[in-house]
Amino acid sequence: MESDPTDRNQRELPKTDFQSKKEIKIQAEDVLEEWIGFSLCGFFIGLFFSVIPSTWDLVVDFLLGFEYLGGIQKSINITQTEINIQDIPDIPSHCNNTLGYSCDFLSNHTSGYLENCELLSNNASVLQQGYIEYKCLETHKIYGILTLIITLLPGIHWYSVRKTNHKLTKFLSSLFFPVFMIVFKIGHLFQQGSLTAEQNLLVDSCVAINEDMVQLVLQIYVLFRTKEITTLQILVISWSLIMASKAAAQDFLVSKLKMDNEKDKTKQLFHEMPFYKSTKDQSFLESFLESKLFMLAKQLPFYILLTTFRVLSMGLIITVFNYYSIIIYACLFLAIIIIVYLKTCKGKEFLTRGFRSSVTTVDARFHAEKIFQIFWFCVNMAFVSYIALYVNQIKWKIPDTLSRNIVLLNSVLRVVAGTGILSLFVFYLTRYDESEDRNLLPKETKDVNETKFSQYLDVFSNPREIWNTMVYKDKVKAIMVNTTNLIATIAEYVSALLLGIEFLQAADPIWGIVTIIIPFLPGIEWHSYYKELAGSRHRLAWFLSSLFFPFTVIASRAMAVVAPGKSLRYINQRLNGPRMQWGRVPELSLQLFIIFNNGEIFNDFPFLLIYSCIHLGILFCGASWMDSQQTVFRKYEQTTPEHTTPWRDVAKMLPFCFVTIVFRIFSFSLTLSLFRYLAIPLYFLLILISILLQRWQNPASNSFIMEGTKSIFTMANKEYKDEVTFQVYWFVCNMILTLTLTFFVKMGAGFGEAINLGDLGIWNLGLYNYLEFDNRFIVQDIAAFDAIVVTICSTGLVSLGTFFIWKKLKVAENDNEEIEIDKEANKSEEGAEEFSDTQPCHIEAEPSIPLSVNEEIEIEKEASKSEEGAEEFGNMRGMEKWCYICVSNGLVLDIAYGARENKITLYERHGGDNQLWKFQDGFLVSKGGLVADISGVNANEAVIGQDQHQSMNQKWTKEGDCIQNQRTGMVMQVKDGKMESGTEIIMSTKNSPFFNQMFFIVPEN
Repeated sequence: MESDPTDRNQRELPKTDFQSKKEIKIQAEDVLEEWIGFSLCGFFIGLFFSVIPSTWDLVVDFLLGFEYLGGIQKSINITQTEINIQDIPDIPSHCNNTLGYSCDFLSNHTSGYLENCELLSNNASVLQQGYIEYKCLETHKIYGILTLIITLLPGIHWYSVRKTNHKLTKFLSSLFFPVFMIVFKIGHLFQQGSLTAEQNLLVDSCVAINEDMVQLVLQIYVLFRTKEITTLQILVISWSLIMASKAAAQDFLVSKLKMDNEKDKTKQLFHEMPFYKSTKDQSFLESFLESKLFMLAKQLPFYILLTTFRVLSMGLIITVFNYYSIIIYACLFLAIIIIVYLKTCKGKEFLTRGFRSSVTTVDARFHAEKIFQIFWFCVNMAFVSYIALYVNQIKWKIPDTLSRNIVLLNSVLRVVAGTGILSLFVFYLTRYDESEDRNLLPKETKDVNETKFSQYLDVFSNPREIWNTMVYKDKVKAIMVNTTNLIATIAEYVSALLLGIEFLQAADPIWGIVTIIIPFLPGIEWHSYYKELAGSRHRLAWFLSSLFFPFTVIASRAMAVVAPGKSLRYINQRLNGPRMQWGRVPELSLQLFIIFNNGEIFNDFPFLLIYSCIHLGILFCGASWMDSQQTVFRKYEQTTPEHTTPWRDVAKMLPFCFVTIVFRIFSFSLTLSLFRYLAIPLYFLLILISILLQRWQNPASNSFIMEGTKSIFTMANKEYKDEVTFQVYWFVCNMILTLTLTFFVKMGAGFGEAINLGDLGIWNLGLYNYLEFDNRFIVQDIAAFDAIVVTICSTGLVSLGTFFIWKKLKVAENDNEEIEIDKEANKSEEGAEEFSDTQPCHIEAEPSIPLSVNEEIEIEKEASKSEEGAEEFGNMRGMEKWCYICVSNGLVLDIAYGARENKITLYERHGGDNQLWKFQDGFLVSKGGLVADISGVNANEAVIGQDQHQSMNQKWTKEGDCIQNQRTGMVMQVKDGKMESGTEIIMSTKNSPFFNQMFFIVPEN
């Protein structure tokens, strides 16, 4: 009996062991289920064909960039005969020599970036040979900075093509694109789904066009300009060529297979195909011939030839024609973009197609791509032939590395010609398809929606119609005001042109070119308004108006003299925004930067000083008035979008705007002048913090990047309460920078040496010597420096104080119309029949705001006043005629600017078509032609205006006291319960009773 327990345990042991094995098997199967779809073969293919090549591409780019910054070792042989002539090799001014010539003599006959030269040989045998050998460190800071910056360029493309609701994540992944790319590709090794593969192809495409191709052109240019070639240069050029060709081939296959899939749905898309997959029914060769690997290998020869031809020819043209190449390629790009729009594509991608066509293919259709191939082949061959035929006549334009080595130049020309002819031949051989449809443009669908830009163009086509409707008094007033604006605009642009010409003739050509180009920069921001102001119509006209922005401004001002209509007035006010941010502010900063650094040039060119002072005066006065006008315009824009900005409110804002601009621009220019290259990472960090602050403060805003960037110079938010953070932030930043620079300037050159902490491993505080303050004109003239610092400090304090006073007094706040609307809405309780016909409807976005008990009782009383009216609204029968949809304080639903895909928000009633609604067959139809739609099926998605397309997400009904979407079952809600102008309407689950989900119908009259 004593052994029974032991025996029992021994008998149970096998059973327990079996159960444990079974449990382990189940757990293992559960783990394996989570790894379904993971392929070890796919892991290693992705590792060796995607992750490692991309990482290596980044590593060699960074190493080359730092090599340029740190310096490249080179040797120089100086002969006795070369010392006596002017054209001698580059030598540093502080090197030693044994021929008896002073370093000053050498430096007067040389130029370059050579530092830290070391004498290698000065023995008698060398001297008898008649030369001395130097080992020098040649630095190229510009090339180094450009090489590093190019690695960030794909982020711009990624931001423009990536569609997501996570705006901050999208911004950060674009900003730090190299890091994101590596992390994403590593993640793709483990998550091998087709959608992730599709995104991986998009990443490769961004890198190929915006990094590899640009890097190739830059390094080819550097190769032609410098005298020695390093191993890293060869690595970067060869690897970039391979990566760019591979990605271009992938892009073509993606487009080609997508076209095939549209014709035959059984065809696989490129991202759905495995890289290589063998089957039992097929041999290795058969499997290989049907694999993605073979498809890529088949396309690579053509793309290597094409990329070599395009990049070499572009690098050669830029090297030979130097600054003139800017004008050459500007004209070529404009020509090809117009051809793209007229012949192949009228979609929004026509711009990117035009630019990309200069380096690679852009269209999988043979007859469309043939246009680009022939155009760039003829252009490049024409310029290369010109260089080859007239090399002796233009030899002075060719760098020494080419002009002194005709063999190298002829070799480059032969390679360009050979690859160009071969690439065109292979293109016709592999792509020609006689059966392809030659109709390249899809059938156009007429866009019936009226936009601000279409109204603007109508004014140009028929100005007499507006002029004839005006009375004599209005005509005289319009002529006087608009003529003054026209003269001021022309004076501004003419002064910039004259100043640029003076710089070209008298000083540095770089400053002259930049001064002339800056007036065109506002076109960048202006072009970003196309969706808001132009929609899908007039894409080419909108692009041309952005490209030739100064002429657009002058034409608009001139037309306003004879046809001062509402649409023209509105466009002119919108034009002033980019002119302020991208035109006048950069121009002011540039001119102050030139004065602070090279003020001595005005001693030799007094006319340049006169032009500069006149230009600065015009810019400061114009910038202050325009900033004040834009600040007021943003406050009035939503309530009275076509109304003239009240000049009294503009005048009230003028003092604050003037001192703010003086403070911000002077501090920015001083910091940029003294910190030089270090100012780039410094302001990158400061602007990044400003953007993050804007996102944190206004999480619903989609323009937080632009607003955060604009805040560096001006007031970026239209509401005072939203602007407080940025006024304080930039005041603190600018004051700290100014006082820090003042401290080091006043301490002088000996300060860093006096407390040199280098022996302790701490950074030497000799900032004065490190940044070469003594070479700056503004530091040499200490009285001028003190005046600038006092100006910055005083205007900074005044601007911050003025801001809080203006905020307290609500200067230029548009409160009058809100009061009038509230009075009109609550004017008569007798007429509450109309207002009670407007039954409440609701929405939720984030936490909804519940009503108090008394408020609920009052709402129930109002709702019970007219059950008949409530029933009408319940069936949407109260909206057969045009009416407003209001909330409790009288604000109405409004499609922002009446443009497609814009959000529906709350605004004051102004009678526009974008505020009038009608219910038709389940659709909420705006009088402007759009219908209410949802931007997504999840909670907190925005309600937008969209073209009607018979989808259920555009169908609405009444559920209780709310407007409910028939697809999702969610209801409209005022975001955050903020009953104020500009608040978005979003979708939420119904949580009655909440006042931010209640809406009322008010007839139009």
